Amino acid sequence: MNTIPPELPTSPEKSEARPIVIYGGPLYNGKGNIYEDGAVFISKGKVVAAGTEESVFAHIPKTVDIEVYDTLGCVIFPGLINLHHHFSRSFALGLPSYNPNNGSSAQLENFGWKYDLCLDDDMVQLATLVGILNSIKTGITTVFDLHSSPLAISKILENIESLVSRSGIQAVLSYEISERNGDDIFIRSLEENRSFIRNSSLDPGVRGMFGIQVAGQLSDRALTLIAEAAGDTSGFHIELGAENNLKRLASFSLINSKSLVSGGFPLGNDDLKTLQESGATFVQTPGFQNNQTALLQSDIRQGIGTSGAGIGVLQALNVEFNRYNSPDVDFAKLSDYIRTLMQGNVEFAGRYFNGKPGVIETDSNADVVVFDYIPATPVTGDNYLQHLLWGMQHTPAKMVMTRGRFIYNNYTFLTLDEEIILEESQKAARRLHEKFEKL
Repeated sequence: MNTIPPELPTSPEKSEARPIVIYGGPLYNGKGNIYEDGAVFISKGKVVAAGTEESVFAHIPKTVDIEVYDTLGCVIFPGLINLHHHFSRSFALGLPSYNPNNGSSAQLENFGWKYDLCLDDDMVQLATLVGILNSIKTGITTVFDLHSSPLAISKILENIESLVSRSGIQAVLSYEISERNGDDIFIRSLEENRSFIRNSSLDPGVRGMFGIQVAGQLSDRALTLIAEAAGDTSGFHIELGAENNLKRLASFSLINSKSLVSGGFPLGNDDLKTLQESGATFVQTPGFQNNQTALLQSDIRQGIGTSGAGIGVLQALNVEFNRYNSPDVDFAKLSDYIRTLMQGNVEFAGRYFNGKPGVIETDSNADVVVFDYIPATPVTGDNYLQHLLWGMQHTPAKMVMTRGRFIYNNYTFLTLDEEIILEESQKAARRLHEKFEKL
């Protein structure tokens, strides 16, 4: 496997940061609470106190030498969570047939599977780095990524892991297992997931799960081999196709409380029942147009992702709200649905990582984002969704911190060299586009 291009510098040495207080704007704690004059006190990578400025500053010992970060009115959020993403699709924009808002079978066959066959090791590395840059810019610090590169499989997840670790974010990585490229690639994909999951336990910021692409096309033999390789403890990142049958997958023990399911095709009553009984999480994404209002009433676990569409989680929530918004849908019920998606992300990420991802509270990891949004009207517990959906949906982050360490500040990356990454990516993307045109 090729190594990371030498022009891309490694991360600066990690050093123990001074305790810091971030204050000066409204604080959303990830659990539905808003503090209009919010603050968070951080020490040794953890949140010591969060709430109002008055309460937080009262927790700070007078003898402690602290750093202060004044947001100057900008809102403070926990790091966002993306439950379904494809880092590798960063070079898709501009290719024939690419439509991120189309999750159909035709889009998979005419674009997605051809695109994956074009990827080599260097393209994967650079596309991943671009995906990480874009995630950080939109305030995302935890990503569940589903990867495919049939011509570059061996240790590819380990390679992506090194980039994730360098950047400072955390991720759960998986490789798409399918039979569409023959038995040899199927077996190698299976082993890539198994070996990575076995070894990824050494990195607290990276985890693994088995990836399954268009599960309905997999034979009983394939599902049996996947189940045997996974054992009883692994979760599954599953992207459905038109041939949905979650009950069949559940019969092979592939649907459980640590599994993600996404897909743009209607779910039947049996599918909804399977999700409910298993505790698996269904992920809504902009490219997968379910138009299924039954999900608004369902008590299944749900979350939100971007599917590699080049947008952030806040914009994805805006798309999801507008998908169902109509005179026939009660506004309060729709608002509760959006809260359910946000809380679903927090709950699911907590199954894979310690440190309460997506939450700012005492003893949580200090994953904090300051968005460049100064609200002109008050932000309260009653109206914060309005600000989030219609005030912040396109707002970039101006500061991102993970585990108490700045990784992005004043629109500048501190762990990655954006200029060099984009320069090298232009070259890699041209090569990919040339290969794509020949297929």
